[in-house]
Amino acid sequence: MSAVINKAKSQYRRALGIEAGTILVLAFILFLCKGNIAVSFLAGGISSFVPHCVFVYWVFFRNSAKDRTKMTAFYWGEGGKWLVAIILMIVSFTLIPHFQFLVFFVGYFLALFLNIALPMFLSRKST
Repeated sequence: MSAVINKAKSQYRRALGIEAGTILVLAFILFLCKGNIAVSFLAGGISSFVPHCVFVYWVFFRNSAKDRTKMTAFYWGEGGKWLVAIILMIVSFTLIPHFQFLVFFVGYFLALFLNIALPMFLSRKST
């Protein structure tokens, strides 16, 4: 079982790196084209990417004696993911000047898609 978890850890490390790079490159391209919408896109991507990082850390990389089973870690990770996502959305909606909701949600859903697609793609590619 440990070999499977270690393989999943390395795949998630690669997936998170690729996702972060993709979000940053797209935000930079948007910044070059239309500067003010890049901030909304980046905020949407971050509002999805950072909670996913919290979840992956909690489930795979955190070692705790309290979490006797992986399902307990999974539930705590999912709860933390929702909490961080809600906080980041509230901060984005209230503090970003000239906020573009449509562009925010394009970045948010793109990051959600990458959260799902990249680990599947990397696991399929490695087998």
